[in-house]
Amino acid sequence: MRRFLAQIPTRIAACAAMALLQAPFSADAQTIPLPAPQEAAADAAPSRPALWKVADADTTIWLFGTIHMLPKGGAPWLVGPVAQALNRSDTLVTEVTQADMHAAVDTAPGLLPKGQTLTALLGPQRAARLAATLTASGVPATQLDGYKPWMAATALSMLPLVQRGYQPSHGVEAALQAAHPQRQAGLETVAFQLGLIDSLPQDAQIAWLDSVIAQYDTIGEQIAGIVAAWRQGNAEELGKLMTADMQDDPRLIDALLIRRNATWAKWIEQRLKTPGTVFVAVGAGHLAGKGSVQEDLARDGITVTRVQ
Repeated sequence: MRRFLAQIPTRIAACAAMALLQAPFSADAQTIPLPAPQEAAADAAPSRPALWKVADADTTIWLFGTIHMLPKGGAPWLVGPVAQALNRSDTLVTEVTQADMHAAVDTAPGLLPKGQTLTALLGPQRAARLAATLTASGVPATQLDGYKPWMAATALSMLPLVQRGYQPSHGVEAALQAAHPQRQAGLETVAFQLGLIDSLPQDAQIAWLDSVIAQYDTIGEQIAGIVAAWRQGNAEELGKLMTADMQDDPRLIDALLIRRNATWAKWIEQRLKTPGTVFVAVGAGHLAGKGSVQEDLARDGITVTRVQ
């Protein structure tokens, strides 16, 4: 299973998939009946997610890995060094801004051209596997039929998480943006992120969907392991979990991870030339494992210090 991709490649993709799962396709259709969300049990151990710092004489850039969706509850994580770093920052920088997210609420990404269906695109055997998975989860078999494979894969990977109470509104970015509303910036735009996923070759999208279907019953367990490693600040374990089997299709990882990490590292290097303090929060997979932002910075001679 491509755990990095199952973790939802971007926050906007997660939100778009949420809207898709809960919106009928026609006036006669019914909204999908999702189970009541379960709250996460309060953890006995305090959460200490990893925090890094890049600094020179007059500039400090904090690096913090996020989980785009979390269940409600659990041990607090916006405390200690993380809260202090955020409070001292002039600007909160996330992958996309809250304003851009809100502006994109009514977009309909991932639609197939008129007259095409996912069922026809996948062929009888794949379509049957997808229909069986959806039906077993209480979702109409044709709910995703108007969408491209990447959107179907994203939406399908969301189902077991939503059923466990995971929501973008409980995610790390939402909490950071609520705590630091005064000045925010984005490394990317919603249009760029959606275009990035939408431009993946069709065979890569279908392979991604195949992967989600094959491992559907274990997605919840996999994400729980990722969240546990994130809460513990275990960057090494997080890197292993989030990039496991990622070489199955290097095109996906190159597009969604490697190239973006390199671009963000260059942004950080340029930002060091401007005095001030910035809190950069991006998906935890970008700050863990091989090809991470920290590796790109170190390659260019930039020192990254682990703070927590």
